Amino acid sequence: MPEFDEGIITRRTAMLGAGGLGVFGVLASRLYYLQVVKAEDYRVLSDDNRFNFNITIPSRGRILDRFGENLAVNSQDYRVVMVPEQVKDIEATLKRVSDVMPLNDKTIKRIKKDIREHAGFVPILIDDHLDWKTFSALNLNIPDLPGVIPEVGEGRFYPNEGIFAHTLGYVGRADPRDVQKDDDPMLRQPTFRIGKTGVEAAADKTLRGAAGKLKVEVNALGRVVREWPEPKDKAVDGKDIWLTIDAELQRYAAELFEEDSGGIAVIDVMTGELRTLLSMPTFDGNMFVSGLTQDDMNKLNNDEKRPQYNKVLSGGYPPASTFKMAVMLAGLESDLINVEGKTVCTQKIRVGNRNFHCWKRGGHGLVNMRDALKQSCDIYFYELGQIIGMDRIAQMGRKLGFGTAFDVGISGVKSGIMPDPAWKQAKLGNGWRTGDTLNASIGQGFVLATPLQLAVMAGRLANGRKALVPNLLIGQDLPEMEDLGIDPEHIAIVQDAMWSVCEEPGGTAYRDNGVGIKGFDMAGKTGTGQVRGISTSERLSRLRRNEELPWKLRDHSIFVGYAPYTNPRFAVGCIVEHGGSGSKRAASIVRSVLNKALERDGVKPVTEAKTGEQSL
Repeated sequence: MPEFDEGIITRRTAMLGAGGLGVFGVLASRLYYLQVVKAEDYRVLSDDNRFNFNITIPSRGRILDRFGENLAVNSQDYRVVMVPEQVKDIEATLKRVSDVMPLNDKTIKRIKKDIREHAGFVPILIDDHLDWKTFSALNLNIPDLPGVIPEVGEGRFYPNEGIFAHTLGYVGRADPRDVQKDDDPMLRQPTFRIGKTGVEAAADKTLRGAAGKLKVEVNALGRVVREWPEPKDKAVDGKDIWLTIDAELQRYAAELFEEDSGGIAVIDVMTGELRTLLSMPTFDGNMFVSGLTQDDMNKLNNDEKRPQYNKVLSGGYPPASTFKMAVMLAGLESDLINVEGKTVCTQKIRVGNRNFHCWKRGGHGLVNMRDALKQSCDIYFYELGQIIGMDRIAQMGRKLGFGTAFDVGISGVKSGIMPDPAWKQAKLGNGWRTGDTLNASIGQGFVLATPLQLAVMAGRLANGRKALVPNLLIGQDLPEMEDLGIDPEHIAIVQDAMWSVCEEPGGTAYRDNGVGIKGFDMAGKTGTGQVRGISTSERLSRLRRNEELPWKLRDHSIFVGYAPYTNPRFAVGCIVEHGGSGSKRAASIVRSVLNKALERDGVKPVTEAKTGEQSL
């Protein structure tokens, strides 16, 4: 037998030992790294396997008026949810729920969609805003409805029966487009609501607050077995939003409108704060929160007075004779006319092959500029418009706020139309005609305005110095108002003429017709917006009264005004759709609203002299 070399064995043993020791060292160091160095990281991962974090929804901020009255609040909300993993037969369970509270096809379709899009242990909303009777019936039937859970939570509530609906807007479920634009995890919760329109939408992120996290212990299947309260992870409630609106004044204006359709805006002539922003008729925003029925939707859509349409911000109406102040100022600023120059109104003038008529049968006779505004003589303004041209008129109109979409903090504000030759060429591909200028000179034709713009115009004329900018949200950063850029002497001439409209015999809104404010002088202008063509035969025989016409063919009733005449405080723009003469319906509403606004602001009635001197 061969002899073994002990030296070779010893070297091999040493090599194997060293190798084993090296492997052991690597394993030991790795074990140290995992158990000591990375211990905290793996502890967190282990906790993640054992704990989940559920989202807790904060209370939505309130919306209040300038005096702190609640306009949008949270109320106790009875609702019912379903946990799909606890339900053996979805179809059968929904049928049993329907026996207690009827579910329409639309609701069932939405529930099934939510079930497909969420994990089985996530509660799915069946319905909310339940009345107590229905909620009680569900609780009584719970033993027969495994997986169905009645809950008491918070829901949005608007306490004023829709009077503020167009301004406040409403909340609703987040749709896929909302989720795509916003990664806030609250939007994926079936019971969460976001702002859809109005202030609710514009200030949604401020109102909604921030979600909290509730630490819950779960088992291997992800089911919750225990809650672990973490105070530092509490939800942060949304912040309150304060509006410049005076709720009582707006309710008063709504009462004055009664069943009529239209809009009214009341503005502080020094600050631009909107005290009233009302569109009538209105709708109950609570219907949208709880879910409209098909009957509700049909009723809203088929109403010829369009209750969902925000007329005060979006409605485009011919401003009619209220636009004559812009034409008057354009003439004064042009230096092309003599303020004392007179025109003879014989009811009509002929331009080309067409007659243009004054509203007064037989005409106004000899009138100067002041008389023309006081009596609303169309012929004077037809001739004035031809002298100064549409470009000057449009430039002045824009200075007074026409053609501007004012950013009041909510969507839906329209600019109306302040036309000029360039606008018509670009929009319609046609050249401007003299007849277009004549129509625009009395606020008809292509000129369109909103009640908000009319209030801004009246406010800028009352202010006389600054280009007043309307605002709705208290606390927002506002740019400094620019100079109006109009000769103060020319403003004074127009203010005096507007005073004569309301305070002198012969004015279209003279107080004997019920337009004056007791204790104050006011300034204003009537307008009657024509919405139908009048044939030659009708002019030769007899013009039909508004009461004889279908509602949609009646004239719009329009009035703008401000008070007091000296040291003005508030200005108003009002349009009553198809309300007839501006000296009647709209002027009556404005007079009462101005009187109420002054009373609410603590302005004491005085006997006010035309010169500005006041006495008790």
